[in-house]
Amino acid sequence: MYSKFIKLILPLPSFFQISIPLDEEPNVFPVDVFPQTILCPICQGHTVRHDQTRRRFRHGYAWHIGVIWIELAVPRQRCKECGFTFSYDYGLGLVRSSTEAFRRQIVKCCHGRSIKDVSCEYSLPYTTVERWFYLYAAEQLVEESAKQICVDEFALRKGHNYATSVLNADTGRILAIVPHRDQEAITSVLQKISGTIRAVVSDFAPAMANAIQAVFPSAIHVLDRFHLVQFFTDALQRRRRYLDEAKKHHKSRFIDRCLARKPEELTTEERGFVADWHKEDIHTKHIYQALNHIRYVLKATTMTQSKRRLKEWFKRYQFHVCGAVSKIAKTLIVREKALLDTIISPLSNGIMEGTNNKIKLIKRRGFGYRNDAHLFLRLRLETGR
Repeated sequence: MYSKFIKLILPLPSFFQISIPLDEEPNVFPVDVFPQTILCPICQGHTVRHDQTRRRFRHGYAWHIGVIWIELAVPRQRCKECGFTFSYDYGLGLVRSSTEAFRRQIVKCCHGRSIKDVSCEYSLPYTTVERWFYLYAAEQLVEESAKQICVDEFALRKGHNYATSVLNADTGRILAIVPHRDQEAITSVLQKISGTIRAVVSDFAPAMANAIQAVFPSAIHVLDRFHLVQFFTDALQRRRRYLDEAKKHHKSRFIDRCLARKPEELTTEERGFVADWHKEDIHTKHIYQALNHIRYVLKATTMTQSKRRLKEWFKRYQFHVCGAVSKIAKTLIVREKALLDTIISPLSNGIMEGTNNKIKLIKRRGFGYRNDAHLFLRLRLETGR
């Protein structure tokens, strides 16, 4: 009876014999494999067992238990005919510490929720869940016309392989995915989108801007505010090494958090720490002031107001004594038109709601959202749209 019950919980091949887990590890199920003939994937010849390693893989999730693991002996086979050596995964799609069934289950949980929430719930790295999501989301692409889209890059293997995806900003569905992240790849993925595109959300990459201008010249290019603020937070992290007294008494993450957050979100004690760090390093003070000034610019509600505030910001920081601030200002002044569209657009880090021309902008909640597409999925679930 217990064998049938376990089979319902763990969808595994019929030639697997599942044992009851130990009391010390109730979520780890030992699995034994009945003897079988394993053929070579190249010449279909007979193989012999070269080696065998017993490993554990994530295979499912159950309430009050957590992640369900299977403990399986993975054989290393050698072909008698061609001498090819390979590891046999029994058709489970084993990758490092998970099976294909587990990865697909995690991807299903991402629909209607943010990737950050799913990664926290299942105690998985954010980048891992993001990679699985885009890997299997390509099988669920839909053909629909869009008016507002989000284009972003993601890592198939961080630091090595990347791909580009396009999402419908109104529905949150993935419209197209192509490998690579250069201008040619971005152009090809944008050409697959059907409909009258009115706005495109992306980061500050020049390849993104050139591809969007080539494919959708009349569309409004909205820049993600997260990447805008990241220019300043990265500069503050680089200046952290000059804060000798601060590093003696505080951890690096605490310093980064205090410098990156808005002053009104800090406690009285934390604001005192920030003031001491500004006295210790004047360049940290300049970058911090420029960051909060750009936040003030982003609060503009009309085009006239945004032009005036942005012009004042450029006038003050374009030739600033702090090299990091002036470099950011010179980078942004090239994208002045896109920045103006970003300031008054409800698509950057939020969605537009309401009727009768009344716009309500739902702001980003907390940290961890990597792009607008993930935020749209979360907000649609919360607002019931």
